[in-house]
Order: sequence, then C-alpha cells, then structure tokens
Amino acid sequence: MLRKYARIALIALSLTALPTAGTALAAERGPEAAPSQSPSPAPAPSASPGPSSGTSPGTNPGRTPGSPPGHDHSHGHRPSPSPSPSPSPTASPSPAKPSVKLTQTQFVDANKGWAVGTAGDDPLARVWRTTDGGSRWASSPIGEGVRNATIGMANADHGWAAGPSGCSESAGSAVCSKLNILHTHDGGKSWFVQWSKDDPKANADNQIEPVSEGTAYVRTRSAIWKTTDLGQNWTDVSIPGAEASPYRISFPDEATGYAAGRLGSACPEKGLVPASESADCQVAVWKTKDGGGSWKRLAHAPRKSGEWYPADVKFVDKNNGYLLLVNPDTHASILYATSNGGVGWKVRNTKIPGIRPYPVKLDFVDPRVGYVPLSVGAGPVDGGLLRTINGGTTFTKLQDPRLVSVEDADFLTARRGYIVAMNPQQPGSSLLLATNDGGDKWTDRTPPGP
Repeated sequence: MLRKYARIALIALSLTALPTAGTALAAERGPEAAPSQSPSPAPAPSASPGPSSGTSPGTNPGRTPGSPPGHDHSHGHRPSPSPSPSPSPTASPSPAKPSVKLTQTQFVDANKGWAVGTAGDDPLARVWRTTDGGSRWASSPIGEGVRNATIGMANADHGWAAGPSGCSESAGSAVCSKLNILHTHDGGKSWFVQWSKDDPKANADNQIEPVSEGTAYVRTRSAIWKTTDLGQNWTDVSIPGAEASPYRISFPDEATGYAAGRLGSACPEKGLVPASESADCQVAVWKTKDGGGSWKRLAHAPRKSGEWYPADVKFVDKNNGYLLLVNPDTHASILYATSNGGVGWKVRNTKIPGIRPYPVKLDFVDPRVGYVPLSVGAGPVDGGLLRTINGGTTFTKLQDPRLVSVEDADFLTARRGYIVAMNPQQPGSSLLLATNDGGDKWTDRTPPGP
C-alpha cells in the first residue's frame, strides 16, 4: 500500500528565502522591457482542445470588524446647559476589503513586481501588480475561471500564467477539468488563453520558466511545453519515457535546462512514496543542451531511492546549480551542489528541514548567496526563511516574528528581495514583505484587497 507523502508547498509556488551577507549587490535580474505592441491572443494548439470553463463560485468578500467608536472623556467643570445641537448624521462605515491570500510573488526589478493569490472567499486567481516597489498596487483577475495560478514574467510587459479551470466542489475539494496557459502583454492587466486541454487531473502543480521575452518553458505535472514566439505556438519537449517524472525544472538560458524528479516503473504519483525502499524508483536529474529537443540523464547526479523526493533544482547559470532532496519518512534533507553543469555533485548541507516545516524552493541569486523559504504546512511547527552566504555550507535562520511560515521568496540580488508569508495575526491571510539588506529588516508591502 502506498504511504501518504506530506506534500511540499509550492509556488507556484511554492517554493519558501535565506539571509545574505555583506556581498556586493548583484545586478538586478531581468532586462527592462521595451514597450511592445499588444499581440492578439494566439490560438490554442490543435492537439487537445478543451471545453469551455465551467462556472465558478461568485465572490463573497470576508468582513472585518470596523474601528470602535471613540469616547469623549470630559474633565473639569461641568458646562452650563445650552441648546443641544441637532445630531449630525452618522456616516455608514465603509465595508472592509476582503483579506488577501497570496501564493507567489515575482519582481523583475526594484520597482516592477507581481503577487498572485485570491481575495476573500473568491477562489478565482487574481494578480496584483506594482510599479513602485509595492507602495501601491492594482489588481485584476486572471479570468477564464482559473484557480491556483502560477505566473512567470519575462519582463515588465510579457509573461505567462498556468492553472486549472472548469472546477467544481466535490467532498470539500475542488475538482478541475481543464488546464490553461495564458499570456499577458501589458504587465498583467489582461490575460489571454493561448493553450488549453481537457485534463481531469488539472491542478496547481505547474511551473513557468521564462528565459526571454518570447521564449518560455512550462511544466504541467510531468509534461514540459515550450514556446519561442510569445506563445503563439507551443511544442511538447517532455522527457521521453512513461517512467520519467520531472518535478522541478530550471533553465538558466534558452538552450540549457535541468529537470529533477523520479524515474522507475514503481514510482507512484507525485505526493506519494513507494511502498518499500527496494521499489523500482530512483531520484533522477536530466539535462538538455538544445532547448528540450533531447534530454540526457546525468550519470553522476544523486541516485537516491524513491523514498527521497526532489524538493527543487536551481541553476544560477549553466554550470552552477543546487539540488535539494528530502525524505518524508525520516524528515531528512540533502543539499547537493555542482559547479560543472551537473557532471559532478557534492553534498553541501544536511541540516535543512526536510518536512514540517517544508522547504518550498531554492532561491539562489549567485553561487554563494541563496534563500530557502520554509512553510509550516499543517503545522504545528515554525517555518521561516534560511539564508546562506557560502554556497549552502551553512544557513542562518532570519529572525522576525512575521516569518512564521514563508510560502514563497523572490530575491533580485543578494540583498534585495520579496517574500510571501502567512500573517501570524490572521493566519487565513498573507503578508508581502520586502528587504534591501538581506533580510535583517523587512517592510510590509502587502497589497490591499481588490
């Protein structure tokens, strides 16, 4: 019988940020986008046209108590009686905006960024966008009935989102029937479906790796799709073989990519572990040098049994990368590093929590400085944010009472970054926090409800 695997939180996301030391500021990630003409929505690929989305529940904004009325405390002599003025009309209190629940954040520079999540009781995905580092936000729904969206922005204008739609509630859970890839050409104000397919297992297990304005890779569970023309056409560049199951991908450039997952005839669905350590299931790492045209399993990458789970793989360039494996049975973890494009790997650390709290992702900005966000999941434990300044040899847990459970992290440089964290004062909502000193101090940049 398969044993339940306590699921690692995503991103989408996922994946989780680490402190940085006194290193020089790295260059801001991602080029500034030149204004471009808005393309018309691209047709969905002929393979697997999907049905129209099902209806989605309406919005039911949550309410928060208003401020208590003030009290007039009079002191000294009692005033002489005087005609009572006519009572002034009492203004009706403005309805409180719904709380914000965020799952992901991404910035392309110090000013332009996005956050993904939901507002109030509305389950439909929404994107918040800022052009001043989070001081002000505007938001809009992704539309098309999409839930649990993941985004990946190539620059200030162009990016993609992926998520399920056609969802209905069954036994307290959402069951979705279609998977979608959408594109924005105006910085997230509007989104257009470019690709969709009927998929009774459509869920939030999607990842987007944009590598240029026109080129992006999208992993949808074990499949990998690629576009080189802003999404007008999508090509299946999945790893061949029914036994290959990549769980995370990392593309440092348009041609070079890595995938980490499991391989074997006895590997269960993602989220489960094999019934025994001797089952035909192993951790595997693959590499492509031609943009997904062909994949090769790296011979000297860690080949742990299927009891181990690739939490993430992250390459900061085509040579320097990290692989984090976790074992849900023992709560153990192993962080591996390579400096020669995956030819050889060395163990860097075995002290990162493997489960409860869950490492969401690896967010390295260069070969030495990186962050790991830790999500509490179902708890009751403390998560937080880990930082390394020596390539993962040691990590420091950043100290801030708001870093109880960190759900995502996006660092532009060794010192400037943004995280999504559970609001410890209101666990059903989120905080978006910013730092410009490697996580020693944080500024609240949480977007308001729509």
